[in-house]
Amino acid sequence: MKKYFLGADQGGTKTTVILCDNNGYILGTGHDSGLATVYFNDTDELFMKRIVNAAEQACNEAGISLKDVSAVCGGLNGADWDFEYPVLHERLSKALNISDAAVLNDCIAAMRGGSVERNCAVICAGTGLNIAVCREDGKQIIYGYYIDNTHQGAGALGSAALRKVMEASLGLCNETALTEPILKQTGYETAEQLMIDITMGRYDCDSKTFTPLLLNAYATGDLEAAGIIDEFAHGVANYIPAAVKRLDMCNKSFDIVFSGGVFKENGIILADKIFEIISLTEPNLRKVHAKYEPACGAALTLLDREYNHNIPAEIKKAFEKTATKHNLLRNPQTYEK
Repeated sequence: MKKYFLGADQGGTKTTVILCDNNGYILGTGHDSGLATVYFNDTDELFMKRIVNAAEQACNEAGISLKDVSAVCGGLNGADWDFEYPVLHERLSKALNISDAAVLNDCIAAMRGGSVERNCAVICAGTGLNIAVCREDGKQIIYGYYIDNTHQGAGALGSAALRKVMEASLGLCNETALTEPILKQTGYETAEQLMIDITMGRYDCDSKTFTPLLLNAYATGDLEAAGIIDEFAHGVANYIPAAVKRLDMCNKSFDIVFSGGVFKENGIILADKIFEIISLTEPNLRKVHAKYEPACGAALTLLDREYNHNIPAEIKKAFEKTATKHNLLRNPQTYEK
């Protein structure tokens, strides 16, 4: 009997939903904006409306109705504290009218997009950052709100890049290759003009958009960009050994998955640097660049359950083939597993 599964990923920037069947074929995708505010302050429940909209798009592409869907798994960035999971489960199930609903923290879905291992860690850097370490018996640490603002993914990196441009303009640091592309992107001739308009509220500064410029400057050898990346990498790397110690996983071998938009393209070298630092104290970890987008990880979670964590090879093959067709693969050249 054919079954249909929805895998949903909702982060700070976007919502993505995929529809697959129990044979592994991805039949449709849907997209909408991300979670603009903390869900319990979202009185209009836009976060659920966006998931429903994306789910309907995926079903329409597949030529089925939402009522034909057997189960949904959502990797949601609102799932952080223990008390939030049952609330989000109820809302997700009610919004889609699907009784079989599962809710994961968004970084756990991202982790499944890279590894099938039960002992596993993930660093997921998108607009923000989340990090988790999971043990095979189900115990896990998800850092969530404990992550410092200076480590919050593209937002933190972009803010640091902008600050460096301002410091360079004042002679507080060396000149930097960040200045020209940031001024060009924002449409300003000088850093002073940009700073004036930011402080006066005349320029809406979306700092995460500067992160690709920072990574490009780092890749081309800019020393000031390198300083930002080094500080960020050391800060992020600290979370994994701390969780490993708390979970009594020292000296165990396990995967560490890198996922999220920051680790695409030039961001691969940032992931490599973070892993290099972690490896100094945790030499048994294996670096894995996530193969699939997190929405795929959510769908794979349902397929894991369907096949008792032993998905047949032909179903894995069908999933990969159709994920490629729907542009759901990440950095293909980095796959190690």
